[in-house]
Amino acid sequence: MNQTEKYGVHVTATNREFLNIFKTLNETRSTKGVAYAKAVVKNSEVIKSHLDPIENEAKPSEAFMLLSLEAQKYIQAEDSEGLKKFEEEHSEVIEERKKQMELVNTRLDESATLELKTIAEAHLPDDLSAEQLETLIKIVQ
Repeated sequence: MNQTEKYGVHVTATNREFLNIFKTLNETRSTKGVAYAKAVVKNSEVIKSHLDPIENEAKPSEAFMLLSLEAQKYIQAEDSEGLKKFEEEHSEVIEERKKQMELVNTRLDESATLELKTIAEAHLPDDLSAEQLETLIKIVQ
């Protein structure tokens, strides 16, 4: 962790780790305490702006969305044969989606460095779970 004046530290992690930090910050967003709330707001802004391009890359195509809705009919009817045939008929669109998600997963596994505001241990919420703390540990001082 390198100290910076603006946010506190330079944090290097994978985009997936930043996504998990972002999710945990949002899960704990309603926690009382000005110092913690300030860190949640500032860190969420930085992480969200960094992850937005990846989120946009993950959006399914309109063709896939329509197929997904149609596939639900087979799933709800528990018609596995019909679903299999449907997937074979639309394999091109489904394969495009799989490739798209592979690229997104590759991007999530890439490392990045962001300037984040640290959270003093004394300002952590009392009801923070061990799992949540494990996710946030990179920004706890």
